[in-house]
Amino acid sequence: MFFIFILGRIIFFVYTWSDMSIGTIALDIDGTITDQSHLIPDEVASFFEELFHEGWHFIFVTGRPLSYTLRTLPKLCFPYSLGVQNGSVLLEMPEKKEVGRAYLSMDLIKEMDRLHKGFEGDFLVYSGYETGDFCYFRPSHFSEEMLSYLKKVEKVSDAPWVPLSSFDEMNQSEFPLIKCVGKKKEMETFNQKLKHFGEVKTTLIKDPLSETLYLLLITHKEADKGIAVKKLMKKKPLITGGNDNNDIPLLQEGCERIAIEGSPKELLSLATIVAPPSEKMGIIDALKEALRRLK
Repeated sequence: MFFIFILGRIIFFVYTWSDMSIGTIALDIDGTITDQSHLIPDEVASFFEELFHEGWHFIFVTGRPLSYTLRTLPKLCFPYSLGVQNGSVLLEMPEKKEVGRAYLSMDLIKEMDRLHKGFEGDFLVYSGYETGDFCYFRPSHFSEEMLSYLKKVEKVSDAPWVPLSSFDEMNQSEFPLIKCVGKKKEMETFNQKLKHFGEVKTTLIKDPLSETLYLLLITHKEADKGIAVKKLMKKKPLITGGNDNNDIPLLQEGCERIAIEGSPKELLSLATIVAPPSEKMGIIDALKEALRRLK
């Protein structure tokens, strides 16, 4: 029986990564396929597995770190591709084999300090999964109000938070992501300053934990959900799905493009299908409709 089990697993694995796939499904995670617990509902996980057995290759691309996805995706019992921190790192799962990387140089932080002068608060620097997925921050640069907010974020974060007096204490040469937090107008103004800085890619999104704050994600210019999918995709047709502005490059690559109800208008304008909210497992009906259209 043990031999039959092992043989079955080998056949299962070879089938997955061979050219027998009939297409690719590439999805954002948080707010697209997860419920309020930030986990994939059992029904969604089971539906994905059915599609996998039919020959669909899955890619998940998220702005979150690897530590978050490991907690979010444990119900997926099949191999898939993964891009974390907006595609800064590309992995084949479940073995966590790294197949691509686009990191920022530590020299960028000095330039960020210069450009950020005159703006309220500070930014967060994420270390990357291979150094512990730490979130580094400088408490002395934030107001008491903002520190209170950051404590709330830390409580729901899978990344260990490390206070520093200087980012020089990070003791590494590169990293995947800088995250700025602030009011919408201020983040839009800072984003415009960075548009002239060709080494990075920026994405402004609504903070899911606040009614008033926005997040400006700063990554390497090659760290992009659309680029990640092109690198990880094995076969077309391609179905894509997401719910925020950092999913725009992802949706643009799709033959059928799913946006979750309530997404920003820029994303909705790209969609061929609008899905009910993730709390209602809308991705299931949306994928069924996308598959029907592709027949």
